[in-house]
Amino acid sequence: MGSMSKLELGVFLPIGNNGFLMSETAPQYAPSFEMNRQIAVLAENLGFDYVFSMSKWRGFGGATRFWDATLESVALMTGLAAVTSRIGVIATMQPVLFPPAVAAKMAATIDDLSGGRFGINIVTGSFLDEYDQMGILPPDYEKNRYRYATEWLHVVKRLWTEDSVTFDGEWFHMTDCRSGPKPLQKPHPFIICAGTSDEGFRFTAQEGNYSFIGGVTLDQTKALSRRMKAMAAEYGRTIKTATTLLPIVDESDAAAQRQWEYYQSGADRAAIANLASYYGKEKRESAKNRILKLERDVSFAGRMIPGSPGTLAAIIEELVVDGGVDSIQLLFPDYITGLKNFHAEVMPLLQRRELVLAS
Repeated sequence: MGSMSKLELGVFLPIGNNGFLMSETAPQYAPSFEMNRQIAVLAENLGFDYVFSMSKWRGFGGATRFWDATLESVALMTGLAAVTSRIGVIATMQPVLFPPAVAAKMAATIDDLSGGRFGINIVTGSFLDEYDQMGILPPDYEKNRYRYATEWLHVVKRLWTEDSVTFDGEWFHMTDCRSGPKPLQKPHPFIICAGTSDEGFRFTAQEGNYSFIGGVTLDQTKALSRRMKAMAAEYGRTIKTATTLLPIVDESDAAAQRQWEYYQSGADRAAIANLASYYGKEKRESAKNRILKLERDVSFAGRMIPGSPGTLAAIIEELVVDGGVDSIQLLFPDYITGLKNFHAEVMPLLQRRELVLAS
């Protein structure tokens, strides 16, 4: 993603109903192409660097039926690539859902359609019940997720760069497999991964161009960003780090805090319990951290930051300066209003701090 700014700014699109707030008092809406088109076009016009969408195949129910309705990521981003002209477009692909030759050709097609703006977020699992319900998980997938993804990506990269691929691996077997045209981006579209386990971190450090990192506290996020860059350097690579924030901006910290409390008061406890019980089944440390976050915060993704424009700008500066974070990905309770307000009120402060260039 080419960027005019030092700091890249992205938008985490609401591909599921109600966006990312598991609350009855937050805006309630169904996902649609039209809404996401408006958000993507506005983000492009305001000078944002990319739009990103997750992939979700099973929701969490509750009073809000949270994410029981979700659009498919690759199909949505293909449509958005066609109605934008500059902004980076990132779709999520799970190796377990897309055979390598299919993924390689889809990506080359979208890269052509977008004029070389396409990126792929690789997700190895996160919610295995999504794939269990389809009956498609290979045996012992849970413990082999990253080995599977590494082999998958190895084959996809070869299909993007070689005329013929013959390969006999643990999971994938190809005989004189052809895939043309090649992607416009050389050597290939950029790769994102948000793995937080040790194995996920290593995979990202070796294979990714971007690492999307979380962290329950700001200090944790900064530490993860520094750790990812150090690990990539051990493999002789450089990597960009990105983190997600869900700003709740009002003229004062107190007013923003009241808005935050209002969303918290409507917490969809049943949906949150369903999500927590899912994480509870998992053995990974990263799953335990997610449960901790849910207990304090009704946002599924992106730390909720209630505050004035000045407070938000200071937090972003701290992430960039102390944590080396290259990119902030934003989510909002109401995207259109949120984007316009962020651009009008927070962007000038980021420009003044020389974190982004004046557009």
